[in-house]
Amino acid sequence: MSYNDRNQRSNRNSDQRSNRNSDIDSIVSEISKVKMLKDLKAKDYADEGGYADKIAKHFSGRNNELKTNQLRKLFGALRDIESKEGNWEEIEPQFYLLKPKLAYDAGRSLIPKDFYKLMMNILRKVDSGNVEDKNQNFKTLINFLEAIVSYRKFYGDK
Repeated sequence: MSYNDRNQRSNRNSDQRSNRNSDIDSIVSEISKVKMLKDLKAKDYADEGGYADKIAKHFSGRNNELKTNQLRKLFGALRDIESKEGNWEEIEPQFYLLKPKLAYDAGRSLIPKDFYKLMMNILRKVDSGNVEDKNQNFKTLINFLEAIVSYRKFYGDK
C-alpha cells in the first residue's frame, strides 16, 4: 500500500469519526434548545433514527465504545433513585450525586468523554421548573436512558 493510499484511508476514517461526532454535537445542540427535558418529544428521542438510536450507534463503535455494563450501571442508579418514590426534594441529593460519579467514570476512561458531556447536558435539563416539572423531567430522563440502553444492546458490544 502506497503512502497516498494510506493517507486517503486515514482521511476517510477521520471524516467518518468527525461525522459521528457531529451527530452527538447536533443532539447536544438540540437538547440545549429545550428549557426542560420533559419538552423533548418521545418520538424525537425514542424512535428509530432518533436521539437514543444515534447515541447508541455512535457509542458502539470501536473508537468510542461505551460498554453496555457502564450504561446499565448508570441506568440502574437512576432506577434506584426512581424507586425511592419521593418528591423531587427527597430524590434531589441522589440525583446530584450522579454527576460526580459520571465525572469519575470519565476520568478513569470507563466512559467516553463525549458521553460524559452529553449526559451532563441532559442532566442540566432535569432540575428546572417547579417540583412537578422536575418529576416529569426525571421520568423523561429515565425513558431517554432506557431507549439508549435498548438501542445500545441492539448494536451489541463490538
